[in-house]
Amino acid sequence: MGEPHTFRAFVSLVLRPVSPLHGGGFLVAFAQICTFYYIAACALHFVLPSLVKMDSIQPRARKQGEARRDAFYSIGPLAVKALVWSCVEALHTRGYGMTYEGPLLRGGWREVLYIVASVALLDVLHDTWFYLTHRLLHWGPLYRHVHYIHHKSKAPSAFTGYSFHVLEAALVFTNEVLVCFMFPIHVHLHRVYHLLTTIIHEAGHAGYELAPFIPTVAGLLSLAVHGPSHRSATLNTVQHHDWHHRFPTKHFSLYFTHWDRWGGSMHPEYDAKVLGGGGPWCSTRGPRRSGRQERVCAGGQEVVLDTLWVRHSAVGEIGRAQACARGRTFPFLYGSRVAQLR
Repeated sequence: MGEPHTFRAFVSLVLRPVSPLHGGGFLVAFAQICTFYYIAACALHFVLPSLVKMDSIQPRARKQGEARRDAFYSIGPLAVKALVWSCVEALHTRGYGMTYEGPLLRGGWREVLYIVASVALLDVLHDTWFYLTHRLLHWGPLYRHVHYIHHKSKAPSAFTGYSFHVLEAALVFTNEVLVCFMFPIHVHLHRVYHLLTTIIHEAGHAGYELAPFIPTVAGLLSLAVHGPSHRSATLNTVQHHDWHHRFPTKHFSLYFTHWDRWGGSMHPEYDAKVLGGGGPWCSTRGPRRSGRQERVCAGGQEVVLDTLWVRHSAVGEIGRAQACARGRTFPFLYGSRVAQLR
């Protein structure tokens, strides 16, 4: 009789810093998000690759200390997210918005169906908000002074998920307040959902493919219907966002691909390389070429840049090559092949 009581007391002691789920104020919310974020990041970065062989999808090695840097940079955005949750709590307490409390499953199956529909709607709204704000963050002044921090990671890790400027965090997490005014949502569902979205951000930077095991309603439904070997053209993969860190003008969405397709920010090689079985961009099969050549000078030597039919970088392939030449270096050019003239 004493052992169960002792165990319950131990669990209560462990959970005390992160309890209650809703209504505990900023410090409890901050403890919740930090605990969840860093445990999930460690699981994705250290534990899972040690248990299961994961092939890297990144063409360059991650620099020493990058993951540690990103883990540190994430503290500010995590504090902003906790502050946003505190605002949601304050709004609920004062009767603003459409959040409600009480037993989560008080309505039986109808309530279960409503929760599933709510999560699906939250996925769509979250993805839409992320796409729009992400494109905004790539506007020149915002990119140079705010979003550049996130793009310090050329070979991101799970710790890169929330490694960005606090102003970016305030913009990106504002949707967690806005949804409270759009449709009725239980306060516990609101908190749990926005805890779980953390995994999406972390997994999208893991450096290895996890699709189709991505916990969105559409993703789980696709997995149940089509099985683990299927990759849907409408759902994002880890490679989808990983390409964004290599090709910054492409792939701004989070869960689905429709905004990138409609907005002209879908990389033209993505479907063939990832969904068509061609593997990641760094596949040895190589992309299609236009056959056009450009001559540039690199380190005092004239070289030929055999360009792709797609210009995927912010400065264009030729601009990148010329910039490298002025610096008397010629590093790896994404999607380009360099050969010395004979």
